[in-house]
Amino acid sequence: MLTCQNEPYLKAFTTRVTGCQEVPKTKKTPAKYEVELEDTILFPEGGGQPADQGTLTYEETAVPVNYVKRDGLIAKHETDSPITVGTSVNVDLDWARRFDHMQQHTGQHLVSAIFDTRKLETLAWNMGEKFCYVELPKRVTREEMDAVQDEVNRVIQQDLKITTTVITNEEEKAAADPSVIEKIPDDYDVNNGVIRVVNIGDIDHNPCCGTHLNSTREIGSVALLHTQAMRGTNCRVFFVCGDRVHKYTSEAHRTIKMVNSQLSCLTEDIENKLVALNQNLKDTSNREKMWMAEVATFTAHKAKQDLETKNVVFVYKPEASLEFLNVIAKEIGDLAEGKTAILACGQGAAGGAIMIIGDKLDEVSAKVKDIVVHVKGGGKGRWQGKVTKWDMGAAEALETYAMSI
Repeated sequence: MLTCQNEPYLKAFTTRVTGCQEVPKTKKTPAKYEVELEDTILFPEGGGQPADQGTLTYEETAVPVNYVKRDGLIAKHETDSPITVGTSVNVDLDWARRFDHMQQHTGQHLVSAIFDTRKLETLAWNMGEKFCYVELPKRVTREEMDAVQDEVNRVIQQDLKITTTVITNEEEKAAADPSVIEKIPDDYDVNNGVIRVVNIGDIDHNPCCGTHLNSTREIGSVALLHTQAMRGTNCRVFFVCGDRVHKYTSEAHRTIKMVNSQLSCLTEDIENKLVALNQNLKDTSNREKMWMAEVATFTAHKAKQDLETKNVVFVYKPEASLEFLNVIAKEIGDLAEGKTAILACGQGAAGGAIMIIGDKLDEVSAKVKDIVVHVKGGGKGRWQGKVTKWDMGAAEALETYAMSI
């Protein structure tokens, strides 16, 4: 095992470089180097836990380590510059990052253990920069999450000791619980390596390569936040542990105060205020649709009248939608031979739509696409195109062309 696993609280360490390979640059990444050490206190990514970061210092040169990966039983430290094999280096750990990872990882073991007591096995887990999640085989209610959260925090307060059991000899490996062996990564060399089990008191015994706290008390607290439905019946339960709970609480409080200010209400009134605003928005939207339909019908009648004496009509409403154009097109109906209607809506970067009705679709649509370069469309009997962006002056140029037909 690595020293980072045996002594997870060790922040500085001296060792020697045993290998250094260049990783050639690609189109997306510059050249990097993978430095191998006799031993390391920097944890290589694995078991759901992100890699540690730190520095390798020799003489007066400090080389940042941005990533550490496991290759079989070897930890490879990613650096931007090479270090000569045989060089003695001081390894310094980014302790704040490590302790955060330990709080999240140990917290996850405990969260999964409590879900296990409710017949909810953890299928996968992830430690993100802000949130962690466990994936469960079925969806859980807020009430179930609250019950698990209460139980997890109760266990944290019990200050249970966290220990590791290391299985090294062949007899012990052969006698190990098959469920333990099944959880070991396929690329891990079990024969030449060891099997490491992390124990949380008598509550949980789980194979794990990660770094963990000495006791549940150091987790601090755990907050189960929300769920996300996944494939089938699976769901992800998002959570934070330790110092992340404090950060999340502070961020949530700042957000709530901002909402208080924007809505001019107390925290306890936010829900009612949002319900009222949502209803007002629906009412306003319905009224807008009604009046827009009235305008569309009026515009369609005028266009239809104009087509009795003209060969072409052009309608452009910057604030309208495709629905508005459809009302006009439906009202106009089929046009007589030689008649053309060009309908358009939208403006600027928001884009919009263009509709062409008549018997000269190929000729007119080709010219329209020359004028409005950000439109794509097609159709028989009626040409319809989506405008991803209206360039300055495009609508005016389109009207000028329409009047020239």
